[in-house]
Amino acid sequence: MSFGSGKSFSAGSETGDVSWTSDDPHLSGNYLPVAREIDAANLQVVSGRIPPALSGAYMRNGPNPHFKPIYYAYPMDGDGMIHAVYFDNGQARYRNRFVRTSGFKTEQRAGRAIYGSFTHPVPVDPNLVGPGGDPGPFKNGAFISVLCHGGHLLALDEATTCYELTMELDTIGEWKAGTDKPIKLGAHNRRHPKTGSLFTLAYGIETPTVQFHEIDAAGKVARTFTIGLAAPTMIHDFILTERHIVLLACPAVFDVKAAQAGKSMLQWQPQLGTRIGLIALDGSSTQWLDADPFFVFHFGNGFERGGQLIIDYVRHESLNLGYVAVKRKVPTLHRMNIDLASHKISDVEIANMVVEFPRFNDVLNALPTRFVYLPTLTDTLKVANPPSATFNAMMKVNCETGDITRQDFGNRIAGEATFIPRGPNGREDDGYLAIFSFDPVSRTSDLVLLDATHIDSDPVAVIRMPQRVPQGLHGNWIAKA
Repeated sequence: MSFGSGKSFSAGSETGDVSWTSDDPHLSGNYLPVAREIDAANLQVVSGRIPPALSGAYMRNGPNPHFKPIYYAYPMDGDGMIHAVYFDNGQARYRNRFVRTSGFKTEQRAGRAIYGSFTHPVPVDPNLVGPGGDPGPFKNGAFISVLCHGGHLLALDEATTCYELTMELDTIGEWKAGTDKPIKLGAHNRRHPKTGSLFTLAYGIETPTVQFHEIDAAGKVARTFTIGLAAPTMIHDFILTERHIVLLACPAVFDVKAAQAGKSMLQWQPQLGTRIGLIALDGSSTQWLDADPFFVFHFGNGFERGGQLIIDYVRHESLNLGYVAVKRKVPTLHRMNIDLASHKISDVEIANMVVEFPRFNDVLNALPTRFVYLPTLTDTLKVANPPSATFNAMMKVNCETGDITRQDFGNRIAGEATFIPRGPNGREDDGYLAIFSFDPVSRTSDLVLLDATHIDSDPVAVIRMPQRVPQGLHGNWIAKA
């Protein structure tokens, strides 16, 4: 066993579980965090064959609190843990590491959780923080996503600073992107197809603003600008086209007075409606369009074609964090069209089934695409009363025609898919989907590779993980340089 920091972490079982338990559905089952950091070479291929030409690493991040939380609102709290599978010459190896943020190290020194939740902040004793610690009240866990830009591997949180890692997942520190201090990035950031610049978003919790950075292909900040909003608003994701940033300000509003009264600081205020901002890439102009209230965590792709701005996204009727026992309309896949001349908005539901975590071939970000890959839930999963974001099947949806193909994993829980291009300049669906899956009976985890062209065919490869991989959030493919 190897530890990136030289420090070991206790595990409650041979699957690597933390030693504590929780009644929270998003902290139990396969949402229960793991504590153990391991390295494993020559992973077992249960079925199929790893393509010999596959060279790089699939990495996925997720909320993995090491200590039992004081408060917890899935998917907005936790400690980052990266699970990485490295491919070379038909072989695979595994490595997982915590992202050692200042908040993580502060709690390690304290020996317990000391921060509250994204929705229920808790004042932190300065004596526990110490020099260089995270003063709170929110902990930056860097647990939502992981991406590589300009040669920098980054672990991302929600609208705060991000942490740079080595390719072997050792934490370097907060990323400055060529500036003199750490910069704030959002959980989701998008690359321009012509310039290679990464556009990033970070919103304000107490101020009604959103800040954008344009970070050039070399990883240095080229431009920063701020957009005003009607109220401090949570904006988890956005769309980038060749000519526009498209910002959806849904009525999920930060309310400090509500937090002071013991309520969630994040309030749903549907009377505000949803506002759609069409922003020039340099921030020089913004046009706002009004729509009925709805919420978006995640977009697929967005692009401009024939005077239309087209957006594929998962639509929620409202914002809900954590476990929701009351049945509501499930989130479904939609396609929105905005006429750039008349500003008329039209919207159609593409797939009438519960979905989330839409992905596409990221090489084509901001360029016309047809396909979205996203998980759904079927009755072949036998887990009773699964919490939100529990899925067991993967869909490939043609958003032009509505055609759907599906791989049903049966009584196995599946996460988000990441598209891996088979090679340069291939067709849109010429590649593989990488998906972590979990067997609730044997409590084993696999990495499944599907052929993205024919996802309903037998998997290209099923690779057994050396320990359980909990449900996580977002991942990416990092090709070998």
